[in-house]
Amino acid sequence: MKWIASTSLLALFAMMSFTGCNTKDELPPGEDNLFYVKFDVGSDSVYYEDGVDNYGNGPGVDTYSDSVGTLHSQFSTFIRSALDPDYEHNIITFQMVKFLIDSNDLSYNTRFLMFDEGTYNYGSWSEDSTMAGVDGAIITYTDNTGKIWSSDKRFGQQESWARFEITSHTAVDDDQFGAKTKGTFHCRVFDGTGGFLELSNGSFHARTIYQQQ
Repeated sequence: MKWIASTSLLALFAMMSFTGCNTKDELPPGEDNLFYVKFDVGSDSVYYEDGVDNYGNGPGVDTYSDSVGTLHSQFSTFIRSALDPDYEHNIITFQMVKFLIDSNDLSYNTRFLMFDEGTYNYGSWSEDSTMAGVDGAIITYTDNTGKIWSSDKRFGQQESWARFEITSHTAVDDDQFGAKTKGTFHCRVFDGTGGFLELSNGSFHARTIYQQQ
């Protein structure tokens, strides 16, 4: 099962290498550069922080075109360095999806607004031309056993209490990412076979908007 297809992993891992070597002492004074995600899974609390325990955070981009239009995605991932023996476990990705007609080359402003402040429904991503995808947010979580869970609507329906909100979205001048984004979330993630987890009390501050060259 392909959860996030054909992502810009080379660019993402380049960002991981870049961010993973930064320390708090090197960050510009007075700037909010603590990039993290925290949430509860049942009775367990999860916290990943950029630059701690080999974690990095960076953006990526994905697109899929068919005869109708183009499905666009901007995403941000918290993941350990590829050199870490446990890097395929304990990962979380926030993906914003939008389906646009006849728009293969998005302007920077259009890409920037994909993470704009506001409350979003949970959507879906697809590379199957019979399913155009559904606009909205997708959370993909890989647990400590390496099992992948996703909020994608193809695999299960959210409860009425589910919520995804971008609370702050600020442009930055950087070669690899274009914004710093804060948000909150509360949702179910599904394994595609009937199982689900509840992610609650979630919040994040992440690098977003991949700078396409």
